[in-house]
Amino acid sequence: MTYGTRRRSSIFTGLLLIILGVLFLIDRFDPSFALGHLIRLYWPVLIILWGVAKLIDHLAANRAGEPHAPFLSGGEVALLILLAFVLTAFAFRDWLHEHHPDLLIGFPAFHESYKQNHEIAAQAIPIGARIIVETGHGDISVHPADDNNLRVDVSESARESSRAEADEAMRKTVVRVQQEGNVYHIRPAGAGGSDADVTVDLDITMPKNVTLQASTDHGDIEISGISGAVTVHSGKGDIDIHDIGSDVAADLQAGDAKITNVAGNLKLTGRGSDVDLSNIGGDADILGAFEGSIHASNVTKTAHCVSPWFDLSITHLTGSLSADSDDVQISDASGPAKLVTRNKDIDISNVSGRIEIANTHGDVKVKYATPPRENLNVSNDSGDAEVSLPASSSFQVSAVSKSGEVENDFESSSLKASNQNDRGEISGRVGSDGPTLNLTTTYGTIHLRKAS
Repeated sequence: MTYGTRRRSSIFTGLLLIILGVLFLIDRFDPSFALGHLIRLYWPVLIILWGVAKLIDHLAANRAGEPHAPFLSGGEVALLILLAFVLTAFAFRDWLHEHHPDLLIGFPAFHESYKQNHEIAAQAIPIGARIIVETGHGDISVHPADDNNLRVDVSESARESSRAEADEAMRKTVVRVQQEGNVYHIRPAGAGGSDADVTVDLDITMPKNVTLQASTDHGDIEISGISGAVTVHSGKGDIDIHDIGSDVAADLQAGDAKITNVAGNLKLTGRGSDVDLSNIGGDADILGAFEGSIHASNVTKTAHCVSPWFDLSITHLTGSLSADSDDVQISDASGPAKLVTRNKDIDISNVSGRIEIANTHGDVKVKYATPPRENLNVSNDSGDAEVSLPASSSFQVSAVSKSGEVENDFESSSLKASNQNDRGEISGRVGSDGPTLNLTTTYGTIHLRKAS
């Protein structure tokens, strides 16, 4: 009797089971991890793992001289269907939690949430005190008081299988106000090492004339009406800060940032989604990988944004700055502007200071409402460059389009424009005086327009 060679089984089934186990384990020990959000963003990783598994199966079968594993077995099909169902359930549950929390009753969860509220007795604190607020899991809200008293409202919630277990977990998590000289610490006992199933939200009213430091690993932060410097950190959550009488330093790792009416400097670091800044009395620095839209308006000194996708700075921004995955738009500023970007379209209008732009794979538009007084330098690769100026403008121009052409609306005996040999050039002067426009692009058209 002759037996056929046994077909090698695939490692893909094992990988699927490991993934399922890891997902359930994460959701069991950290329900606030927003697993569904990660699934919605990174589900293509499963296709990559599938391809890696099949490649390993193919190489192992060749090395051993065995028949290749089937492309997809019946068991793998069943596991894929189960995995798709589980991933969809997690994503839908987190979507419901974000948009319709009241509807999320009993949707796949290992525990129920139990809550309790209590207050900490008010106490007077001196002017100029430093207050440090910390919670591991929970929101922080800070509001100004009309007197010198510090008041703390505590809202605790615990995810446990019974009310008794939840009460015991919350009993062990005690929020205290501890004084060390002129410094006041507000935090749950054992902050950072307490039971991860206990969430502690802090709603605090404090005197205006203090400096404040607030930190949460998982939760939102809202602060208003503080005269002193404010420093915040949110590991996962949104921040909303407004009406601050001094400097603000904020670090965000996931979420949105909204910061308005800051008398001093602002520094925002980390990563996250959308950023909205307005009415900043000093410098505004945005340093990090913020993947959503960035909007800034009315920055008295310099707005400086550094991310993996662009580096830009603009001084005396009386209008607005908007940047997202596709575009950068700047309007109304009296100081210089500098942009280094890639894969973005740039639109700048009414910036009276010196402008320097280096861009790749995108179009550049610069429009002047009044005749320019400072130089303009545009270096663009694989995109058009368009400059619009009033007809009364005076300027000197040097424009070169490699593998492209030029278009010119201005007429002057000292201005030359040509398109030949797959190269366009404009050179010369318009008017008697004025700044220099240096424009270069590759695989694009340079337009020199008269503004309408």
